[in-house]
Amino acid sequence: MRLKSVLILSLLALAACATPAKTHYYMLSASTPPPAKTVGEIPDYRVAIGPVSMPEALDRAQIVLRVAPNRYEISDDARWSEPLKREIPRILAEQVGQRLPAAHVATHLQQGAQGADYHVLVDVLRFDSAPGESITLEATWSVRDRAGVRLHEAHSVFVEQVDAPGVVPLVNAHAKAADALGNKIAEALDFLARTRPKATPKCAMERPLDSTKPKRSGSVFDAIPARQEKGAQ
Repeated sequence: MRLKSVLILSLLALAACATPAKTHYYMLSASTPPPAKTVGEIPDYRVAIGPVSMPEALDRAQIVLRVAPNRYEISDDARWSEPLKREIPRILAEQVGQRLPAAHVATHLQQGAQGADYHVLVDVLRFDSAPGESITLEATWSVRDRAGVRLHEAHSVFVEQVDAPGVVPLVNAHAKAADALGNKIAEALDFLARTRPKATPKCAMERPLDSTKPKRSGSVFDAIPARQEKGAQ
C-alpha cells in the first residue's frame, strides 16, 4: 500500500512537471491615448523617434527582474509583446505627438518618418525592474536635424515606486517613466521648432521690362548724344 502511494505521488509530480507554465505577454502603453489628428491637416514639421539602443542583457523577449543589487532573474513566463527597441520608440512617439499637435511624429521605422526635420536618438542605459520596489529608466538622448547636426543633448533618469508585487505594476511604472521621457523630448523639440530661423521668401531680383517702351540696341554709339547741326539760312 505504501509503495502504491509513492508511485501515485511520483506520477502526479511528473504530470505537474510536464505541464508547461502559461506565458503572459505585456506591452508598454501610454497613460493617456494620443489625440486624433484632423484629416488633411498639414504639420508644421516632422519628427522621427529612434533608433533606440539598450544593453544586450536587457534586449530580450523575457522580462528581466532585478532581485538583488548585482543579480538579475529572467522570467520565462513573462515576456514583452514586441522587442523593446520597437516598443520604446512607439510609446515615445505617441507621447511626443500628444504634446506637439503641430508636428507629425513617427518612429524611425514608419513611412511617416521619411523627410523628418528632426531625428531623436535614444540610448537606454538602465531599464531596471525590482518587483515590489521600483523601476528605473535612465537614458541619454539627442535631437538632430536633417543633416545630422546635433541640436540638443540630454541625460534623463526616472524612478517610479512600485508598492504591489507582480509584473503588471512594473510594466505600468515603466510606461509612466517612458511618458515622462517623452515629455522631456517634446519640450526640447517645441523649443527648437519655435526658435528655428524662418525661411525668407525669394525676392524678385529683376523687374519685368516695360513692353511699351522701345528697346534700345546694345551699340556703344547709343551712349553718345546726337549733335544737332544748324541748317543753312
